[in-house]
Amino acid sequence: MHKPVAAKLAICSLLVVFITGRDTVLAQNNQNSIAIMPFYGLSISSPVNDQFKGNFFGTEFAYQLNMAGNDTRWVNALNVKDIGFVFSYFDLRKLSLASTPNTNGLLGSNFGLLTCVDLSFYHIGKIDFLFSPAIGLNYATQTYYTTNNLIVGSHINLVIQAGIKSQTPISPSTRLQIFLNFFHYSNSAFKLPNDGVNTYNASVGIVQDVDTKGSVRQKATFGINEKRSFEFGIGIGRRGLIQPVEPLINTQTGKPIPPTDTTAQKKAVSNLYQAGLYAGYNYRISEVFSVKAGTDIVYYFRPFSYQDFYQTYQESGTSFDKFSVGLSLGTDLWLGRMAFMANYGYYLHFVSTEPTHTYWTLGGKYYLNSFMAINAKIYIHTLEAHYANFGLIFNLKD
Repeated sequence: MHKPVAAKLAICSLLVVFITGRDTVLAQNNQNSIAIMPFYGLSISSPVNDQFKGNFFGTEFAYQLNMAGNDTRWVNALNVKDIGFVFSYFDLRKLSLASTPNTNGLLGSNFGLLTCVDLSFYHIGKIDFLFSPAIGLNYATQTYYTTNNLIVGSHINLVIQAGIKSQTPISPSTRLQIFLNFFHYSNSAFKLPNDGVNTYNASVGIVQDVDTKGSVRQKATFGINEKRSFEFGIGIGRRGLIQPVEPLINTQTGKPIPPTDTTAQKKAVSNLYQAGLYAGYNYRISEVFSVKAGTDIVYYFRPFSYQDFYQTYQESGTSFDKFSVGLSLGTDLWLGRMAFMANYGYYLHFVSTEPTHTYWTLGGKYYLNSFMAINAKIYIHTLEAHYANFGLIFNLKD
């Protein structure tokens, strides 16, 4: 099983950086800050049929751009306090699987780079409460191909993090910060296995103002603000090869699939490319939200064949046909040039080995101009990632 929260697409972290850097000017008399946040792991889980034992911990370092003087409409609409650039370190080396011997250190350590947004949503006296989502990349020192851990298939992974912060002033330029958060990493099925890792963490740290001139971005001059518009998207992506860690069954005959050479399968290169096509209609209901309906088409360059099972099987995304077609409804969250997307759809045509009737797409798009955006999204069945798609979206005003 492959967790989708990765919504969790590599390009999204770069796109958020672009938001803070394009069409902007420097403002004065606002204080940027640094945050140092050591944390302790409360719990850790993965879809594997086992439990972890042992402790884990880490640290986050962030540089935060103060957005108090920002007159951009989406910043004001969402009450954005700051935008942060975060380096994270997770020490997972003391973890092992409870029922599996000799697995100590199977997850190694993790190093991450993320972009986060702090949204102020409540005050009690001098205490400020913030919702803090983040997205980015991390590097895992251990994978299935190094420690045979069946959880992480690649060194480079996509990260999604979200949590609640409270900040309390302890001096004119220093704040005490408490942070409870959820942290997930996986690779969107680019290289299997891809069960991914979920952690819950608690942190107590310090936020320190570091300048008086600041680098807050103040004036945005561009946004996609049409009340109604058409979108047309095209992209391509690749899924990793399944690793035969347990017996598989031929759904037509009910008999086990003959085993393959696991060493050779680990070294084999995936040719499971898919192209995604999208056509939809958007209706803007506010500065930061729009609703939409559309059609999703996936083209399989290599459909499934029982004769070539281990090179063509894609779990819940397996297709005997070259095309799958679905209708979907969804919403966009707009942050100036950028929007985060979520759609839920129903298949009109999908010939699969699995009883799959519905799907999700999650992702982000960043508009280079009023007509064209770069786009990244992941196709999901229930909680299983199918593949990540990268391409372009074209916008036509209604």
